[in-house]
Amino acid sequence: MRTLWLLMVVTSMGASAQTPQELLRLAQDAYQNPTGYEIHGKGSSQGVGSSWQVGFPITVVAAPAPFETPTAPVSPGVRVGGPLEFTKTSEGSDEKPKSISIPFAVTGAWTRIAENTTSVREIGSERLPLNGEMVDCRVLEVEYRPLPDKFPPVKYSICSDKHLALKKVMLYSMGRRSTDPEGLWTITFDTVQFHRPAPKWLLDLNSQPRLKTRKEWQGREAPTFKLADLDGQKVESSTMRGKLVLLDFWSTSCAPCLREMPTIQSVAKEHADDLIVWGISLDQAERDKKWLAQHQEAFPTLTDSDYVVSDLYKVQGIPAVVLIDRKGKIRNYWEGEVAPIDLEAALKRAALVR
Repeated sequence: MRTLWLLMVVTSMGASAQTPQELLRLAQDAYQNPTGYEIHGKGSSQGVGSSWQVGFPITVVAAPAPFETPTAPVSPGVRVGGPLEFTKTSEGSDEKPKSISIPFAVTGAWTRIAENTTSVREIGSERLPLNGEMVDCRVLEVEYRPLPDKFPPVKYSICSDKHLALKKVMLYSMGRRSTDPEGLWTITFDTVQFHRPAPKWLLDLNSQPRLKTRKEWQGREAPTFKLADLDGQKVESSTMRGKLVLLDFWSTSCAPCLREMPTIQSVAKEHADDLIVWGISLDQAERDKKWLAQHQEAFPTLTDSDYVVSDLYKVQGIPAVVLIDRKGKIRNYWEGEVAPIDLEAALKRAALVR
């Protein structure tokens, strides 16, 4: 009996001895579980100063290891479905929101929650439901880079048993543009099943072509625009007439965008005499500058954090690469990662048109 008691004490001490950084890393590992899983919960958002709260269901699913391949892993899928629920939580005269934009920064990236942190500290504890039982959770406050300094920390409640982040609380925009109001977003998970087969919707999502050609844009006049570069200098697309132009819509949070960046940089260097290349980033300029400096990348970038130009070009997903000829006509428009050989072939064809 004494031996059993000592064993329980040692086990308890081992769990509590995990530093906040170690616990966050274990939570990230849990979302990379190779056996597959389904995690169900709900999310909500309430604008700062608003009397309305918006609720929605959320599911995070990962395919088991047999579906993984070295070149094209099946990443965890996030499904936000069902009708939005609007609840008036306090007195106020503000109107009921017609809709909200649910950002991936809030609902996704669970397999990367321990990356690019600048501070991880424990601020408390709470008990939350999981599979019908109440479990102990440690509450961590996490700051990330290279987000702007004004970006507030994210709070996670991580259960000590399965190391899942059962709750996430963060302040984030309720729309796509920087002028949209901020809201307090809360994600809670209460049901998890491991050793699950991949659901059909995730397999269908993974089976979709990784490169989409937007043929409806070929031959159309390229929309003109004016954007600022990372130093605040205005750049007008109309001044680029007479040269080939390559636009690369990207974000630091988009892994395929970052994988494709060396290809775009190589093309820019190879065709420097007759090609203008601009990355059009959906992030804030400060975030891009920090990321590029941290990774020692030189990539000419324009800031489209309010989605003005991406809306002009009807960008449906990133990376998106648009090749414009000397007359201002769109020659090629891809969404997804373009193979270097295909990009080079398109440039050679476009170069022949005068």
